[in-house]
Amino acid sequence: MTSVRIGLRGGTALAEVDSAGVVTRSARARRSGLLRRRRSELSELGWWVAADDRWHNPRREPSRRQRMIDGTPVVETKIAVPSGDVVQRAFMVADHGGCVVMEITNESPTAVVVAVPTTGLVTDAASTPTEPRGIELPSDVRAFPLAHRSTVRFVWRADSDAPVPSIESFASATQVARGWSSASERASRVSLGAQTLVAARCALLLAPSREVDDLLQRDAAHGALAIVERVRMGEPAAPHVEQLADAARRMLRTPSAKWASRALVMTARALAAADESLASSDITDAWAATFGDGYADATPRGSAGDASRDEDSPVDVVARTEDAFVRAVSMHEAELFASGLADAWRGVNFEAHGLVAGPRHTLSIAVRWHGPNAAVLWEVDGPPGLRLRAPSIDETFVANNPRGEGLLRVGV
Repeated sequence: MTSVRIGLRGGTALAEVDSAGVVTRSARARRSGLLRRRRSELSELGWWVAADDRWHNPRREPSRRQRMIDGTPVVETKIAVPSGDVVQRAFMVADHGGCVVMEITNESPTAVVVAVPTTGLVTDAASTPTEPRGIELPSDVRAFPLAHRSTVRFVWRADSDAPVPSIESFASATQVARGWSSASERASRVSLGAQTLVAARCALLLAPSREVDDLLQRDAAHGALAIVERVRMGEPAAPHVEQLADAARRMLRTPSAKWASRALVMTARALAAADESLASSDITDAWAATFGDGYADATPRGSAGDASRDEDSPVDVVARTEDAFVRAVSMHEAELFASGLADAWRGVNFEAHGLVAGPRHTLSIAVRWHGPNAAVLWEVDGPPGLRLRAPSIDETFVANNPRGEGLLRVGV
């Protein structure tokens, strides 16, 4: 696992967590001189564990395992000690302008000692720290006893070595992860690929504005989708009206660009949310005129200049995930499973909620399998008249009601 970004929405405070759970605070803080440490220790927050057998350095432990909790920027790193694990969770909270938190839990049946840097540290550890013995560590590192089945928190400011006044009210790793997941689910929720979708959306929320602006300049469709996803997750739409309107004009000049159809639909929805109904209507009409004759049925593809784009960028992941369930075709039609049903989906009951099915419609669906065929339950939110079809799977399937149930004859 490569380094993972943690931080606050909008990139107002950021840090990187490497594959060993070591946290490096933001380059901005280092350049500003707020973190005054030796170059070899540049804003790096490491952790070490002494168990019955020896000192354990997470960077050298073959037993190390790591994951993002539920796809959120709460990074969990485990290392094995005799009879169990020591688990570290690294994340950031907004208190005091942004703080890095390490939660370390001893899941083994015997006590251990954990060591961390103490410059600017505030902790709820009960004992006075002592200098580690038997291992060479940076000069400001101290050791803290950790009883079996217990947890300790270590906190540093994200952009300063000044300690925070108190950490009593700080959210836990579980609470922070739940907050990020809830933000993602404001946009939409899926039961298949949920963690991948959450991770992509969290990456978009963490991106500083300058990164989104740079993306928008390079690629109108991808930039617009990045902005709209943030709007779907609670960011105000009004500050982005001019950017989105300009991006729409650029997309209409190059309709073959990857995700252009989806981006125009999403842009129209965001402008409507910003009370720009005339601009939203204009973009909707332009989208319908450009893509309404079936052009949007084609699998989204890139132009010649797209060959080097990362197919797993957060924007691509979000767009591809939702597009796998439903794709807007025209003002009056949306296509289910336009790219077919993946083999991994066959025989698996699943559902998705809040999917965008057009400029004025959202869709929730559930699939329940009956042998080789699938019962589809749907509910459309928006004006009456949206027709659902699934020609890539079952050409006979047509749904005209805003809610109902039908059978998809998937076959072999």
